Order: sequence, then C-alpha cells, then structure tokens
Amino acid sequence: MRKLLLPLLSILLFTACQKEVTTTKEQEEIAGASANKLSKITVCHYDPVTSTSKTIQVDQSALAGHLGHGDVEGECTTTICDQVWMVKNLDVDHYRNGDPIPEVTNPTEWAALTTGAWCYYENTSTNGTRYGKLYNWYAVHDPRGLAPIGWHVPTTTEWFILSICLGGFNEPIAGGKMKSVGTIEAGTGLWREPNTDATNSSGFTGLPGGLRILDGSFENIGDLGVWWSSEEYSSTYIHFLHHNSGDFSLANADNTKQSGASVRCLRD
Repeated sequence: MRKLLLPLLSILLFTACQKEVTTTKEQEEIAGASANKLSKITVCHYDPVTSTSKTIQVDQSALAGHLGHGDVEGECTTTICDQVWMVKNLDVDHYRNGDPIPEVTNPTEWAALTTGAWCYYENTSTNGTRYGKLYNWYAVHDPRGLAPIGWHVPTTTEWFILSICLGGFNEPIAGGKMKSVGTIEAGTGLWREPNTDATNSSGFTGLPGGLRILDGSFENIGDLGVWWSSEEYSSTYIHFLHHNSGDFSLANADNTKQSGASVRCLRD
C-alpha cells in the first residue's frame, strides 16, 4: 500500500506545482501588460504632412524625443469655462479652401504686405516646430479662412471671456494659469527665466513664440507669447503673455497689420 501511495503523492505534488507555475505566468503576463499600459504617455503630436495635430500614445522612453520635436504632453485640446482651445499654436500653410498662404522671408517684402503671409521666427523651421507659424493680420482676416474646419480664430470678446474666467484681464493671475511651465535655462521648457507664476493649470499651454515687427525683423522669442484676435473694430488687437509676469494683457495693434504673431484656435 505504501508503495502505491508514494507514486500517487508525487503525481499530486507535480500537478499542484504545474498549476502554481501556470498561474504565476498568467499573473506575470497581466502585470507586464499593465506596466506597459501605464508607461504610455498622452502626447499632442504634430503631423508635418497634413499640418495638423492629433492626440497619440507614446512610450515613456520616446517622450523626450517628441517634446524635442515640438509635441506637447497631454491632449490636443483643453476645455476652459466651456471654451475648447487648441493647446498648440497654428501651423498651417493653406487656407481652409486649399489655397496656399505664401511664406515671406524677406524683411522688406514682409513690411510692404497688404495680403496674407506667414513665416517662421527668424525664418527657421525648428522654431516653427516648437512655436508654430507667425501670421500677419491679413492672413487672419482672409475670407478663405485660416483656421481648420470646425475651428476659428477667437474674437477679442472670446479672449476676454477666457481671461476673466481665469482671474481677470491685466491682472497677475490669468497669465500664469495659461503659460506652459519650465524654462529654457533649466532645460525644462520654452520660456526664459523667470517664468513668473507659470502653472498651466488651465491647460492652455501658452508658448513664447515672439513676433515679427513692422520692419520685418524678429523680437522676443522665449519672452513673449503673442496672439491675434480675428475681427477689426476701430482697432485690431493682439494679446500677450510675458515671461516675467503672471498677467495676460491686450495691446492695440493699429497700423501694425504687417506684424507677425501666433494664432491659437477656438472650437466653433
């Protein structure tokens, strides 16, 4: 009887061990899949072929490369007080109907324009990758439409609604909530030091793309984020974020329609 029991006990122990190994392997596979899923990061990725941005998932190891090419961590849109904003500056080179928008690099030609045009800051495409294109006011106001379908360049009133929602216009509150965080000097962002009060708590991810001034030269990349309003009243307007202030301010842009500024789109 004892001789019969020993083989039977061995079989039972072997079966139990096999079950334990199988279960452990399944657990490892599940744990591995979960870890892989957790390592994925949401990124707003710019596609240069279509000149559009879309939300994608990337591995943690690939995040630095995406950020270095101008992608932004997080979704491509953010909702602020019922307004849905793009989190990247516009980077299109065609109007909505498909007509091309000319790139103008020569400063004398730029200063003489009375029609729509765009440029990269200092005519350097890597600046466009990070900050988007700079457009003159004529491109913004062109009836063919600068913004993609389903979006528009915000009016001054819509900018006011945004800033009031975040703490007030020309107050040292709203701007900090709108600016992307980090500094160039620290290697953690695109703003120069000090990036005063920057939290990006709104998700707006304001970028300091600088501007092109009337004589066709460039100023203030890293220092200022500058965006157009869409409409013309008695004046045209541009809106500023500053590296050394937490406010969000408005400037009268009379006689500066040749200036080049960034464009940020609002969902229709």
